[in-house]
Amino acid sequence: MRIPPHLAAAVLLALAGCGSPATPAEEHGAVAPRDAPSAVAWLECTESLRAPMEAILLARYHLEKLDERIDGLRCVTIQLAHQPAFFVELIASEGDHHRRLLGVLATNGTTELVGLRDARLEWDQLQGDKVSLETVDLDGDRADEILVHHGDRRLESRSWIDVIVLRDRGLTEIAGPRVSYNDPDLDDDRCLGVLTMERTGALTRLVVTTSTSTGKSEHCLARGRHVFALDVDRVVELAARSDR
Repeated sequence: MRIPPHLAAAVLLALAGCGSPATPAEEHGAVAPRDAPSAVAWLECTESLRAPMEAILLARYHLEKLDERIDGLRCVTIQLAHQPAFFVELIASEGDHHRRLLGVLATNGTTELVGLRDARLEWDQLQGDKVSLETVDLDGDRADEILVHHGDRRLESRSWIDVIVLRDRGLTEIAGPRVSYNDPDLDDDRCLGVLTMERTGALTRLVVTTSTSTGKSEHCLARGRHVFALDVDRVVELAARSDR
């Protein structure tokens, strides 16, 4: 893989710090020592930090960027174990197929606090769908979960979210609710909603308010207000409160 000249220095500096050849465990994601310093300043994952990390991880996992619509690294700063860190999503090419890797890097941009591992790659993502990352503490434990907002480039009315939970140096990706859906070929499966959040004590709830809907289905919620909470490794809809 050819690394752009303006990133070569950063990549070589980072790789030089690795010292001896990587062990098999390091090849699949190094884990920071448990006694690593925790007093780390908050650092936003800006483009000047994202680009070198992308080059380092592409080289580390022997991947390439062949399709600019799809391949690349996204990152967002999260609160992890009382210190800031970078949550990263890397989609890149390995031969004729794509891989999607998720993990957490220290703010030095090289040390993997949660080793990158393969995650599901949906067909929509291979079409270059719109994706953005947002952090929120859903369960009130003072550590961030990641909301992955998905949108279909071809149809503005398709949107949905996933929730990624980080615990004990591992991560779990959870399918969240659909917000809006419209398929021109299906007249009976359409809905339009808006996603918001509300605080309940230390907890944050996800709220989908569906203004129009052909009825609850695989892709749609029924018309009305729907409140979702994180229940360990599930996103569950809470029962509506009675007005009486």
